[in-house]
Amino acid sequence: MLEGKQSIISRSRRAFIRGRTPHVASLLVQAWPDGIVATEAALNAIPGVESHGAAGPGKLIVTIDVDDDTGLVEAVSRIEAAKGVITVSLVYHQMDEGDAS
Repeated sequence: MLEGKQSIISRSRRAFIRGRTPHVASLLVQAWPDGIVATEAALNAIPGVESHGAAGPGKLIVTIDVDDDTGLVEAVSRIEAAKGVITVSLVYHQMDEGDAS
């Protein structure tokens, strides 16, 4: 389900200098199986969030790629509040210092 999907977010020198550290996280989202299609569509509409499909009945693999910690917290909060979501579990988180170019 990952074929052909790429997330490209440009990082500016100004954002780097201001201390914006890009964050990448993966989550396991458990949702009501009968509404999984609508829930997945709602998650994909959140900036920086991408669903990579089902990991079993009512389970979605989701990644977040945002420019700073505020964006990460906002994305997780919006995922938790999305209609049909039961639980959200953080699987992986990385702060990328990147290069300043």
